[in-house]
Amino acid sequence: MGWVVAFGLLAGCADPSLSQLETTLAEIRQMPSNEPGIVVPYVPLYPTQRYRHSEARSPFSPPESVQSGVSGLLAGSENAPDQQRPAEPLEQFSLQELQLVGTLRMGGRQLAMIATPEGEVVTVREGNYVGGDYGRITAISEQRVDIRERIYTQQSGWQARPASLTIDDER
Repeated sequence: MGWVVAFGLLAGCADPSLSQLETTLAEIRQMPSNEPGIVVPYVPLYPTQRYRHSEARSPFSPPESVQSGVSGLLAGSENAPDQQRPAEPLEQFSLQELQLVGTLRMGGRQLAMIATPEGEVVTVREGNYVGGDYGRITAISEQRVDIRERIYTQQSGWQARPASLTIDDER
């Protein structure tokens, strides 16, 4: 009996103008649209061309003379850095970012204390690497750290250049 009452209530909720709405929507769908039709532009057909440079060197690769020269210089030059060794902590900074803050003699060895841009002080000795240009510490004195950097130029290949860090009294 409850089902009959519920069905009667739902039937009473039906809108008598629902059929009129469906008729109006059907008429709207049948009416012509005011929007212009889509015009597809004419695309001319061009004759197929053969790419004549497919056997040539890619323009995104260096010429073979440069490629072979670089690989030869990377491996054969006496100034070429060892690319296989693990990087040391101070190699992630340029020499201009590093500051020599002190030196000391410990166990017969001269050590240097170098501050990074973050304020961390790293102790290094002769033979450690510093800077972004494969710089290697060659000597440490009381006021100075001598460094031998290795730079690559297209014209000359790997070249060694001297650099240094000094204790700056003004800082």
